[in-house]
Amino acid sequence: MIFQSVMKRFSSGFYDVEFYLFIVKNPLLNFNFAPMDNLNPAKLIECASIEEIPSLLHSERRVVVIIDQTVKDLYGKYFPFEQITAEASEKNKSLQMAGEIAARLMDLEADRDTFILVVGGGILTDLGGFVASTYFRGLRCGYVPTTLLAQVDASLGGKNGVNLDGYKNILGVIRQPEFTVICPAFLKSLPLHEVNEGLSELLKTFILFSSDSYKGLVNSLMKARSGASDSMSMIAPYISEAARFKTQLTARDLYETGERKLLNLGHTFAHAIEKECGISHGEAVAAGIVLAAKLSVKLSVTGKTTAEKIENDFRLLGLRTASPVNTMTLADAIKRDKKRSGDIITFILIEKIGKCVTYPLPVNRLEEYLYDLY
Repeated sequence: MIFQSVMKRFSSGFYDVEFYLFIVKNPLLNFNFAPMDNLNPAKLIECASIEEIPSLLHSERRVVVIIDQTVKDLYGKYFPFEQITAEASEKNKSLQMAGEIAARLMDLEADRDTFILVVGGGILTDLGGFVASTYFRGLRCGYVPTTLLAQVDASLGGKNGVNLDGYKNILGVIRQPEFTVICPAFLKSLPLHEVNEGLSELLKTFILFSSDSYKGLVNSLMKARSGASDSMSMIAPYISEAARFKTQLTARDLYETGERKLLNLGHTFAHAIEKECGISHGEAVAAGIVLAAKLSVKLSVTGKTTAEKIENDFRLLGLRTASPVNTMTLADAIKRDKKRSGDIITFILIEKIGKCVTYPLPVNRLEEYLYDLY
């Protein structure tokens, strides 16, 4: 038996990957072993109207849509395929609900050639993506995010999963969809609190990588809140910019071994806040970013002016700036965060608007570090 090793190189617009292809040569065996490719980033497709979306699926033999009940009432008619409805809630983002959806797929006799289209907000893309990734060990799928939160964050990057005992995203996989559709037309029907849900993630993106875009977005939102302009038309370019940024970043670091960790800005705090008091994800992220800014000051990563600006901007935009959870309870929940590694948990801190850094902290000193942030 002879083993031959051949180095291959794959290039795309976002990254280069080198891997080895191992070929086994034997008179009786003739197998080629190569790694499965889950590195290709999902296509980001921008659609001006909802009516355009079904045409993206014209080549699929069969499509099953997993759709949020509220979204179905508003837009279900635009998706002329078999549909499975689910109520989007953190309670339903569970193994039980994933099993119920999988059972419906079995009732429909969905096979490995079935394409799953997930239409809804971030909870549903997490849940539907998890089902698509595990049913028959993985079906091809695409996402149509219908909320601001999902369009700029939750549906991008390939992560999906469900909660366990109230803790966020404990069970899940990283598996890229075939495409994600960004269609601002869905956002016109969102109530203000749903828009605010996504604003914290949108602002987070620009705190990470662009001070100019952060400033421009805040100014546009201030004008929109004063009634001087239409908010959706003003922020549409920023939605596209944020979606492209996250898609490119996650393509370079699919499994979160490096720079993708930066996307967790505010989320270590946020997931603990959600677990303990049940406020929405967007509210918790807003409060978490403000806490991260204050922690950045305490650890001398940034100046007080930066933290005060972020907190003041968030307050003027109507976003939550304070955690309703006391320090001891918050620290205890953070210790159970999935990003913990042994006795260390890594926070994302703000050096300046447009630049953030990873900062490992010892778990046994969390109460000390968090004590006077409130």
